[in-house]
Amino acid sequence: MRWKLIFTGMSLGLILLAIQPLVAQATNPSSLAGSWQLTLTPVSPFASLPVPIQSLATFTSDGSVIETDATEVIPMMNVAGTAVYATPGHGIWQPGPAVGNFFIQFISLLVNRNETLHAKKIVTITGALDSTGNHFTGN
Repeated sequence: MRWKLIFTGMSLGLILLAIQPLVAQATNPSSLAGSWQLTLTPVSPFASLPVPIQSLATFTSDGSVIETDATEVIPMMNVAGTAVYATPGHGIWQPGPAVGNFFIQFISLLVNRNETLHAKKIVTITGALDSTGNHFTGN
């Protein structure tokens, strides 16, 4: 009877040791908090060779993101040939459904010269940090 108790205790101890890294990972997830330089590549059915867009984004520890990119520095031309201006992007970031992945989404407003809304630019990214925690890749 005593051997069964010792064996059960040892088995429980080994199980707890095996689970410990998973618990640590769940309570200490990776974070994007801080400022990042991004290169965004648009996915568009209209562009045969999408041009990468340079961007700066700040991710807060509470899950907000503010982003500014090169398309907001100079006005874009719409189909009618008039200028459309863009605002910086505002949005959220959070852990994704897969362990180690992130979900990011931000929205920029595109406005006409007369201050009316022309469109919204919605950027959605899913991806993960590399093993160093210094590089992020995603779609």
